[in-house]
Amino acid sequence: MEFEFNFGSQTIAKPEPKDMTLFASVDGVALPLSSDELVFLQADTGMNHIMTLQVLQAMSLTQVFKPIHEHVQHIEQSISELRGQQSAIEKVLGFMQNKGLLKSADDWMSDLKATEALAEPKYAGMVVRTCDRPEHLSRLLESLEQYQKSHDCKHEVLVFDDSTGRKLAQENELLCTQVKLKVTYHGSAWQQQFITMLQKEFPHDATQVSWLLSTQEGFTGGRVWNLALLALAGKKFTFFDDDFLMQPRHTESAQLDKIDLLSRGELGVDFGLNVREIKGQSKVYDEDILAGMIGACGQSFGSWLSGQSDMESSPLYGLRLRDLLKLNQNSKIKTTCNGTWGSPRAESNYWLYQLKGDQREAFWKDRETYLDNIEASHLLHYAPRFQATVLAQFAPSAIDNSEMAPFAMPVNKNEDHFFNAMMNACYPDQVSLHFPMMLGHLQTNKRDRSSFNHIAQRPNFNRFVADYALSIAPRLLSKDPASRLLSVATALDDLSTSDDQMLEMRLREYMSKVRSDLVNNLQQISAEVPDAPIYWQADVRELLQANGQAVRENEVPVLRDWPVGMDMEACLAKARFDLKEIADAMRVWPELWQFCRTQ
Repeated sequence: MEFEFNFGSQTIAKPEPKDMTLFASVDGVALPLSSDELVFLQADTGMNHIMTLQVLQAMSLTQVFKPIHEHVQHIEQSISELRGQQSAIEKVLGFMQNKGLLKSADDWMSDLKATEALAEPKYAGMVVRTCDRPEHLSRLLESLEQYQKSHDCKHEVLVFDDSTGRKLAQENELLCTQVKLKVTYHGSAWQQQFITMLQKEFPHDATQVSWLLSTQEGFTGGRVWNLALLALAGKKFTFFDDDFLMQPRHTESAQLDKIDLLSRGELGVDFGLNVREIKGQSKVYDEDILAGMIGACGQSFGSWLSGQSDMESSPLYGLRLRDLLKLNQNSKIKTTCNGTWGSPRAESNYWLYQLKGDQREAFWKDRETYLDNIEASHLLHYAPRFQATVLAQFAPSAIDNSEMAPFAMPVNKNEDHFFNAMMNACYPDQVSLHFPMMLGHLQTNKRDRSSFNHIAQRPNFNRFVADYALSIAPRLLSKDPASRLLSVATALDDLSTSDDQMLEMRLREYMSKVRSDLVNNLQQISAEVPDAPIYWQADVRELLQANGQAVRENEVPVLRDWPVGMDMEACLAKARFDLKEIADAMRVWPELWQFCRTQ
């Protein structure tokens, strides 16, 4: 057999280790050959290795990156038969290293950075999504004009108007002709012409085209997003709502020369009573952040990282090689994101009660500021350093649409989470690169976010479908984005045609998980801070009671945006109808996108 080595019983004194090179074992599948032997099929090479059960056990204890001497100590402490056998353990680890079953962190990083640069996709310009707010659009375009003067750059602006009122739409169109920028206005007339053209080209799919792109009741920011994705098929573009300001800033503590690899997207938050106060807590960022995001978007992650000569990566110590392999030579930066100063992008304030450490202390600092903070009216929301994530947290600021990007949900909120989840499902190796800089985001209409404290958390249908897609995506084998999108559609069909008991179980399970996760997190946080301010404790109790009671009552799992008061029969019928709509659109989208690319 390949590892013809017996651990034996001889004890040899081990010198003090000096080599701090990190190693971790590779992933694979073990298949038994006998009671003591097995074949290990190495996942990254497809090679078979014959070994003893004891060697496999040692491999299982070396999955995270650590120096060899730490692996030796861990194996010796964990396997009783190997106590005092440090020299033997070192020898077996040496065999594993020679056979490629142990990989060094340095080799992994070198392989990643050796990725060849990709041809840069054509940049179409800046897409601005606007709706009934000429004053916001004017403010954004003015800020972009100043930005371009400061950085000697030019961005073509493509305004996609979702306005419901004709007068406000006319004001938006007039505004686009008056600014000193190159602006192309895509209003209702252009949109209808575009939709009609597609329906003539795809007559059998006219219903799906209309669902994806036409006006509907409610929030329809996703449909104009879809119009932009089709109109700009084959190109990359930046993407902002009309309440943004092109005024980049960063916090005093921002680590602009560091990057977290495989980050979970944890963001920092600082509070203020007004815009002046939060700007006083940050600094102007003098570089061209748009150029940075545009340059990264569509590039292979390894090539981008190798080009950042001054960038320091986060330590790999303690990370599993299996997880890090999500960053590989196929990893492409499909989207970029940035933080915001001003108003938050979250609709509710549940996340504020789950802050920890100094951020939590700032949140509840005193009663006066707390009452303002629970509405999240004025804050800094940022990544502390660059972050490479597999799932963007908010609507991306740059999108690589050179290959098919998925569609956004055309109606209702969480259209951004749906898009990001589908991008993850279509491109399993993709990276969303979060920049540690913030752009202005100022909402003039006051949001009553604290009203959510009194009711149980109720996710909407868009979030349900997005999270369902994320749960099945790891089981998909294809690397072709269109094939993967069709596989998600098949999974949604499977769910929509399941029997009543199964569909009800999936809806109840999801609703219960969302609420129980919140309850569990708040319970743990409350136990950590027994001396928290009374006003914070009172709000947390209210959240716990509302969500705990909802879990106990086993109410009909009506998702948000669905009609209130539905019975179970109506709830299941609504779920089946909505799931079929999405699955049908997923089957049509790749052809629509490919056709638009050729125009």
